[in-house]
Parts: sequence; structure tokens; C-alpha cells
Amino acid sequence: MRFNIKAYLRFLSKSTNQHGVHSPFVYNLVTKCFYNTEKRKAYKSIKSVYKKSDKKPSVRFHTAKLLNRILPYFDIKTALVLEDLSCVLSEIISIENLVLIDYNIQSKNSYDMIYLDLNQLQYHSNIELLLSKTHNDSVIILNSIYESEANTILWKTIKELTEVTVTINTFYLGFVFVRNEQAKEHFTIRA
Repeated sequence: MRFNIKAYLRFLSKSTNQHGVHSPFVYNLVTKCFYNTEKRKAYKSIKSVYKKSDKKPSVRFHTAKLLNRILPYFDIKTALVLEDLSCVLSEIISIENLVLIDYNIQSKNSYDMIYLDLNQLQYHSNIELLLSKTHNDSVIILNSIYESEANTILWKTIKELTEVTVTINTFYLGFVFVRNEQAKEHFTIRA
């Protein structure tokens, strides 16, 4: 708990909003998706998923709404979700989104989106295997980047990989992009 508080205070001191972003790709993502305040019908369904769930969902309600908005923003058709199967994330992201969700990394050659809880990374695969399952417009979303010091170190390691060009740290989620046309940049955004 103490690590989380210190990490959050450090995050707040380094983070910015859309005004501190100079990349057009990231600026559009932040303004049109992260900060989109438009009410969606899906939010009521997401709330009901939270209410009926026996187990505490792996993401906060605010974060679940963001994840639900990410899919149409990037026009995601295929997703790889590596999480505890008792979690409700797959149900949340598929509300009002037509997406094929796989749970096995060996199922396809590439995915539009990969969602992974960093706590699960050592059990499922290494990050190089995940990166091999992406294409230029893919997004890798990592949960729990500040849950422990080990996760934070892993997040920093992922940011430094040569294949990774853009990362966005929103404290609760880390977004990783492998965009050939983009210069290497790291952003810390309050979402």
C-alpha cells in the first residue's frame, strides 16, 4: 500500500493532460478517447456487470469505461486477453463492440489489441512473444503497472525495448505501441 501511494504521488508530479502532448497520434487518443465525456449506453451494462460479479473486477469502473472506448477508437477486431479467467474484463470490452477475443497466445499470428495483467506476464509468456503478435496499429494494454515494485521495473523494461516506440502511462494502465512511423516517446497522462 505504501508503495502505491508513493508511486501515485510521483505519477501526479510527472503527469500531464492533453496540453503537454506534442505527438498528433497521442494528442488525438487523449482528446478523442481518454477524455471523451460522451455518455455511452455501454456504461449501464458495464455497471451491471460490476454489480453481478462475485469477484472484484481487475480494473476500476472508470478504467473499464476507458477500455470499452478504446476498441471503437482503434477499430479493434481481434483481441488477446491474458488474465485470470474468473475476471469480467472480456465481458466489459465486448459490450457494444464486435471483437473476437482469444485467451491463448498461440491462436493467431497477430492481434489488434493485447490486454495483459503484468502480474500474469511470467505465467503466460515473455514480452518479446507478445510483441511478435502485434502489427503496426496494435495496442498492448498492461494492467497493474504500479501494483508492486517488480511490476514497475517490468514496465520500465518494456518502455526501453527497441521495438516499442510509444508508451502511455495512465497509472492504472500502460499503453504500448509499436508504430514504425513514430519516434520513440513516453507519455505520462492523467486519464
